[in-house]
Amino acid sequence: MLSINQCYLDFVKKILREGKETYKDSNHHLKESLGNYYYIDDPLNLKFRAKYQNVTTKSMLEDIKAGKFNMEANPIKSDALYEYVKSFEDSDDQGFVYTYPNRLLAHFGVNQFEVMKKRILNSIGSNRAVAITYDPSLDQDREDIPCLQLIQAFVRDNELTIHCFFRSNDIYGAFYSNMFFITYIGVKLTEEINKELINGKIIFGGVHYHSTSGHIYSNDLKAAKKLISSH
Repeated sequence: MLSINQCYLDFVKKILREGKETYKDSNHHLKESLGNYYYIDDPLNLKFRAKYQNVTTKSMLEDIKAGKFNMEANPIKSDALYEYVKSFEDSDDQGFVYTYPNRLLAHFGVNQFEVMKKRILNSIGSNRAVAITYDPSLDQDREDIPCLQLIQAFVRDNELTIHCFFRSNDIYGAFYSNMFFITYIGVKLTEEINKELINGKIIFGGVHYHSTSGHIYSNDLKAAKKLISSH
């Protein structure tokens, strides 16, 4: 079983070992790996699938705040990770060009999380529970566009999995917090669907992660090597 923490270490190692040097633009020199996939089937490192029956958004946030998932030499810890994950509950863009909660909860004036939940409740085997972040009308001329492009939820064999697609992902600086954020969405979706299911319950089954460009910026390479050497 693969946890977020272990996947983070594996991914950083992969890029340090196999990544190709490239320039995204004149200001961004990086090591990059194209076409990446991981199935993080035990994101919270519980070791046993059955334990996910007892995971709630409240318990997950409490564990994050208490530092249960902290990693030595990881730039994101405890309170910072807690605030980032909890931000899913705030649909306001907070004055930024975009935030993921704003795009997922208020994109085009639609709460896409609620749409995903409705799709699954209407048809448990639906493949239409999709939320997108990209908006051509807003993003076509912007330099800063969402890295996370799409999430999709499936329920199969009484397990809900989240599938996410990143067009670009800063693996050292952002992957770790991104995965806890997406896991939180999966736990919340499972929790809310279970409140309305009449027959039986579903369990959260993890995150299928896809990225076209996973990379580490050149100015983070020293810190990334320190992260690997400390684990």
